[in-house]
Amino acid sequence: MHPELSRYVALDRISRFRRDADRYRRARAASAHPPQPVRTAIQLRLCACREELERLAALSERTARGGDWIVADVDGVPVAAVSVEDGTTLYDPFRPTAQVVSLLEFRRKQVLATAY
Repeated sequence: MHPELSRYVALDRISRFRRDADRYRRARAASAHPPQPVRTAIQLRLCACREELERLAALSERTARGGDWIVADVDGVPVAAVSVEDGTTLYDPFRPTAQVVSLLEFRRKQVLATAY
């Protein structure tokens, strides 16, 4: 093959690689979604949220007694709760809640310490 022809074939191949790489980069950038901020709130609630506690109790296969509960919401949805009186924990097992439960237990200790 003539050297000049080989050069043109190589240049054409390089340009195709670059074009494919640019298409891949654009497609990957278009499919990437920016991370959404997560709002987390820990609140002291009374029995007004009984249906939420019952849902968490059913998910964690425990019973929800009456009284005050400290509830953790993630994006407005309760994912874990701890009873102020006896320390019973309720949580959604389908979400990563281990850190939330430990925060709730810590908050319960703070609430009990200020109550006395």
